[in-house]
Amino acid sequence: MTEAATGSVLKYEVENGVAWLRLNRPESLNAVNDELRRALAEAVKRAERDAEVRALVVTGEGRAFCAGADLREFQERTGAVEAIRVEYESLLLRLHGMAKPTIAAVNGVAAGIGASIAFACDLRYAVPEASFREAFVRIGLTVDGGATWLLPRIIGSGKALEMFYTGDPLGAEEGAGLGLVNRVVEPGELEPTVRSLAERLATGPAAALGAIKRSVNFAAGATLEEALDFEFLLQGAMMETEDFQEGVMAFLEKRPPNFKGR
Repeated sequence: MTEAATGSVLKYEVENGVAWLRLNRPESLNAVNDELRRALAEAVKRAERDAEVRALVVTGEGRAFCAGADLREFQERTGAVEAIRVEYESLLLRLHGMAKPTIAAVNGVAAGIGASIAFACDLRYAVPEASFREAFVRIGLTVDGGATWLLPRIIGSGKALEMFYTGDPLGAEEGAGLGLVNRVVEPGELEPTVRSLAERLATGPAAALGAIKRSVNFAAGATLEEALDFEFLLQGAMMETEDFQEGVMAFLEKRPPNFKGR
């Protein structure tokens, strides 16, 4: 199945079970304005609800992933937080929680809300020139976009606080060493590499992949005993699926499984 829809600020395409979201404001390094924020929130909700979508990729057009919020829209401070909170919360909570693999293909700078979008994804692949930046302190603000929850869980509180306090960027290679970046690949290989992975995941056992993600997210705030109980709860449910039966038969018959997402 191939489905494509192109808006002025966000490109949305579904191909081979993968939804590709391309931020499309390259002239402003894909900075998020009102229109793009609304489009992102709607596109992620759409991908989450679409049964044909089995994995999701977010990337940017041009030389940046996302340079953060478009500050030109914040010259009037009154009501700024209230105006953006609902859409950002919807976007980030869905990326982090949807029962489908999500991948950030970081093709350049990811700053502020752009960094949070990458952090909220399950996996991050990046080009050597990519960087992550939390520069709120440079304009007299505290951190937002869920970064205070997401980033310390990935790289540890000490390094996260250093980024928050200084506003200094974290490069892709250092990010890989800290576990923030899963793999650093050359610019010409970023999309083919991510596409190969995303399409591989899209052909996998959808319920099991969703259960794995739910288990990892649950365990982040649980005791070991609670995590074990939750794992066994989901394991029992997975054993009732057609994909589990297919997986067992394929293993016994020494052939690749043909998962149907059921």
